[in-house]
Amino acid sequence: MARDPWHFRRDELAEQVFATLAHGPAQALSLFAPRRTGKTEFLVQDLAPHAEARGHRVIYASFWQAPLSPLAVLLHALEKSRERGGVADRIRTSAWRMAPKLRLSASVPGTGTGAEAEIDLTRLKGEPPAYLLLHLDDLLARVSRPGRPAILLLDEVQELARIRGHASLVAALRTALDKRRDGLRAVFTGSSRAGLAAMFSDREAPFFHFATPIDLPALGGGFVGHVVAVFRRTAKREPDHDRMLDAFDRLHRNPFFFRLLVQTMLYDPEHTVDSALEDVRERIAAELGYPRVWSGLTPLQRETARALARGASRPFSRDFRAALGAAMAEDVPSAARVQAALRRLERLGIVDAARGVWDLADPGFGGWIAAGEEEETR
Repeated sequence: MARDPWHFRRDELAEQVFATLAHGPAQALSLFAPRRTGKTEFLVQDLAPHAEARGHRVIYASFWQAPLSPLAVLLHALEKSRERGGVADRIRTSAWRMAPKLRLSASVPGTGTGAEAEIDLTRLKGEPPAYLLLHLDDLLARVSRPGRPAILLLDEVQELARIRGHASLVAALRTALDKRRDGLRAVFTGSSRAGLAAMFSDREAPFFHFATPIDLPALGGGFVGHVVAVFRRTAKREPDHDRMLDAFDRLHRNPFFFRLLVQTMLYDPEHTVDSALEDVRERIAAELGYPRVWSGLTPLQRETARALARGASRPFSRDFRAALGAAMAEDVPSAARVQAALRRLERLGIVDAARGVWDLADPGFGGWIAAGEEEETR
């Protein structure tokens, strides 16, 4: 698959992660980064080609808002990994070739089902059937390769902890990886620290302390310079580099949003950096539903999110709660009420407890809140 010219390669990081997995003591890594900050792009366009070039089989599966059950996603990824080509090729073709029925490459243990049998992936709902968990274990055994381990890239894995009914699948996956420590490696990614903690830090969780946690380093000036250079070659125009850096900062250093800005300037030559930035921020708010989400919050939830957006911390402290009460013209809310508000915001993906510190999970949402406050004060 041809390289995307807009992709900013992170070869050094890919080598570090690969070396840790293939030659280091870690059998698994849990990689955190907020949504739309380049996790999947790094996995598919940097880490996977790096590993495949060195003879490792790489299997990618994403659990983010998948139309199929997590077990169906895993079975499909493992069966398709037997096809020719790399991960990027399989992802590209799967987007238009995903069929509801999957032909099995081996008999299902305990059922007498032959290798030519098919299973309807759309019917795999709820608790996974035991015979398909055995088939999953068999597939993992077949891709396992001691000495040159296969690498599983399991994206947005916190979904397995968020949705009930997948405990047996998680346990089966942990058992399969434990049995094949020399032949399988895994990278688990997540956009929620709380979700990853539920998978790897909870003493009762099957993956407790199984993966070494790392953060995906944020992109910076090198990324901006690369994108600006491609824009220059494509559009035959020279944008102001300092203003582009400033726009990247104002978009909270989010590569996905920054590319939207560049696309806006590419398609409409009349756009300046500032006008494109305003247009993109409006599009982000509309497409991600910020107004809709905001209107669905209670006054306490709104003021809690607003305070965190301003940089306030220690939400259970007397000062924090007093400020909430003043903003609502009410008595000081109890710590229990604030905790309930935070949990609701967490379920909506608005806030996250990063290493025990409550903060906004989406800086873009915080920027939208701040912009709304500016308009109110004009």
